[in-house]
Amino acid sequence: MKVLCVIDNLSTGGAQRQMINLAIGLHHRGHYVTMFYYASGTLLAQQLEKEGVHVHVQLKKSRYSFDVIKGLRRCIDQGKYQAVISFLNTPNFYAILSSCLSRTRPAVIVSERSFDVPGYPNSIELAVRQFYRFSRKIVVNSHHQRINFLRRYPWMGKRVVTIYNGYDLQEFVPPSYEPENTQVNILVIASVSRSRNGLCLVRALDILRKQYGLLPRVSWVGQRVMHGDRLKYLLAMEDEIKRFGLSEQWQWLNQRTDIINLLHQHDVLIHPSYGEGLPNVVCEAMACGRPLIVSNTLDHPYLVRDGVNGFLFNWQDPDDLAGKLKVFYDLSRSERHRMGEMGRDFAEKNLALERYVSDFEQIISQVVK
Repeated sequence: MKVLCVIDNLSTGGAQRQMINLAIGLHHRGHYVTMFYYASGTLLAQQLEKEGVHVHVQLKKSRYSFDVIKGLRRCIDQGKYQAVISFLNTPNFYAILSSCLSRTRPAVIVSERSFDVPGYPNSIELAVRQFYRFSRKIVVNSHHQRINFLRRYPWMGKRVVTIYNGYDLQEFVPPSYEPENTQVNILVIASVSRSRNGLCLVRALDILRKQYGLLPRVSWVGQRVMHGDRLKYLLAMEDEIKRFGLSEQWQWLNQRTDIINLLHQHDVLIHPSYGEGLPNVVCEAMACGRPLIVSNTLDHPYLVRDGVNGFLFNWQDPDDLAGKLKVFYDLSRSERHRMGEMGRDFAEKNLALERYVSDFEQIISQVVK
């Protein structure tokens, strides 16, 4: 089949990485695949070029210009694609509109990769969702968003499905040996925003120090946006880190691509987020045999069995997170290793790249006549 994949950019985001995984996976199965993107950010483009996946770029000239729609429609007509798959709200809109305006009218499969937290989606994004009526399938990567969609948009009916993310389990592997850190090294991989809930971790560290005298080290990997509400939240985090005397424990690493190496170097991944789809970092940590301490919301209870492959905590309660950190501190190295093994076992059964590509391939076959 001829498939066109549409995404905003080829930067380091979770949706972008999953789109690249899908494009490469379909390409390896003999399908003709092209990647279309329209915004700056090419850090991941090399993977596509290495695998021989075609890339088409139509850089957006201005926020409200129609050049992306024109370029995408032209790409669809020239390539005569049978299916268009898009990830994220704005690319979904471009994919649907361009396909409707094209001569070939390919089947469109749209996918959202987040969850509706307070303030999201805004009025424009809500309006875009009405265009999903012109798509053949609506894919979400978490059960909680599928349930949310069905509650808010009954017309979606059987059109909306959940497909969990997929990972190359030959690439994401456990370390050959457990890290021999003198203290617990915590890894957080997330952009800084209110829904990523970083203040909960900062306050938990303060509680851990005051009640138990424990001083774990934190490496926070992710984008720090310097405007709007995200900047306000970042400043609030930095203020409390300084006020609680945690600066020497805390390291901002910004965006990184050596995620596997970072996972291998740290003892545990903490993910306090309460607003997203299926977090890539949680799945990648399990594939790499890392124990987890994650919020008890989203699809986390599907992924983490409390006390088995990690711990769940109340995302609104820093005391609860501090308590789970103390329990993790008290585990022996062999108990931590066993926890990581259980996570890897879950990943092998539920998060393999082959399963992910097969699920999308099956949907494409259903909608392409």
